[in-house]
Amino acid sequence: MILVTSERMQELDRQTMERRCVPGLVLMDHAGKAIADRVLAKAPKRVVVLCGKGNNGGDGWAAARWLAHKGVPEVDVVSLIDATSLQGDALAAAQGAVAFGVRVQVFDPAKPLPPADVYVDALLGTGATRPLSGRLAELVEVLGRAPGYVIAADVPTGVNATTGEVPGVAVHADETVAMAAQKLGTAVTPGCLYAGEVVVADIGIYLPQEAAEAFVTAEVVRSSLSRRREDSHKGSFGRLGVVVGEMSGAAQLAGLGAARVGAGLVVLGWQDAPVPGAALEFVQRAASDGAAFADCQALVLGPGLGRTTSAVSSWWHTFKGPLVLDADGLRLCVGEGNPCALDQPRVLTPHPKECARLLGWTVPQVQARRVEAARAAALQTGSIVVLKGYRSIIAHPDGRLRVNPTGDASLATAGTGDVLAGVIGGLLAQGAEPFAAASAGAWLHGRAGELAGALYSEHSVMATDVTNQLARAIRLAEQSGPDSSSL
Repeated sequence: MILVTSERMQELDRQTMERRCVPGLVLMDHAGKAIADRVLAKAPKRVVVLCGKGNNGGDGWAAARWLAHKGVPEVDVVSLIDATSLQGDALAAAQGAVAFGVRVQVFDPAKPLPPADVYVDALLGTGATRPLSGRLAELVEVLGRAPGYVIAADVPTGVNATTGEVPGVAVHADETVAMAAQKLGTAVTPGCLYAGEVVVADIGIYLPQEAAEAFVTAEVVRSSLSRRREDSHKGSFGRLGVVVGEMSGAAQLAGLGAARVGAGLVVLGWQDAPVPGAALEFVQRAASDGAAFADCQALVLGPGLGRTTSAVSSWWHTFKGPLVLDADGLRLCVGEGNPCALDQPRVLTPHPKECARLLGWTVPQVQARRVEAARAAALQTGSIVVLKGYRSIIAHPDGRLRVNPTGDASLATAGTGDVLAGVIGGLLAQGAEPFAAASAGAWLHGRAGELAGALYSEHSVMATDVTNQLARAIRLAEQSGPDSSSL
């Protein structure tokens, strides 16, 4: 499922109107009907539509007319400005609503909003780029105190449609009706936390088949999994090396993740002593000079590394295959011997604090501007970057970006990041292209976390529970439809 930025959506609007000769008022009417259909699903007796002065407000006026036409007993519009001051298509839509008997009032900060079963936020749409102020901010604050169900038109007012930033007050919607395509800012945090359920409405705008931004889908996962012929053997599916550091349990969790997604063999390379109690399926080798991984197709470096970072810094660069750098391995990306100066493919899996360290930002800056942070880290390091967290972002140095729709609070426990590194490494060892491996790995890891949470409750999941659910996550990806993003 594609995602679009505000700028891309404006271009697609323009192309539809100019090249395909679709009048803007027709698109506005289609948008209004799409909003009205979602409102009608709630069987409301009274609806209040909040309309701004631009085209998003015009969508709201069109929705009010459709609601009156469909027989909703009471439909009110609370307009940010006097309707006679509107221009263009928005004015025409307002005139149509008034002709259908919609009641209109201009917003008065001293008065509460009329009571309603459903409120429609058609104040700003994709236009938010800075904190709301003045009467618009006041109206959003008043709406926040209203008790009804809230449906946002395209983007909740106050959410940046491109970045997901929420720099000030914003509408908390129960549902968002996205016109033509979901906006990137409502797919990532913090914006997605304001959007509620997002429903995409086809309003007749031309959409390309490909986009620079998209959700990770089950199809991406299926295309990244190795094909299993009847005459396959363990050598058919690659060897993954995992560097064992100070905290050997982390390396084992990475190995379990790799094994569960199909890596033919996992090699644990230890520095000081073999790992006691390691899975019987793992091979263990001394790795003081890195020769232990000479026959491996991919390498995971970082989980549990701890103080061993300095010990491996003299040999890891001799490995020529794809690298997954996580946790303490990311410290190698700063200073001399930076792995990001090498030619081999790399996937970095930072959490927000690690990403902040890479960029020289603060953690709040990363969390407020996650899209920008992921892209900046990918460009700076020349690597695929998986910025972990709710709605993890996978960024490519060439500008491509994917948002992972799977995963929940079940993954908020120690060791799950190590599992993710191993899952991605296991896919790389089997020959998956790095951007696809990072995307598919994030999807499978998130889905396995959801399954573990459903089985044990979000409070009780441990990292090994996630590894144990990876097989079910793969099966669900294999069985889901071609456009599935959340199954």
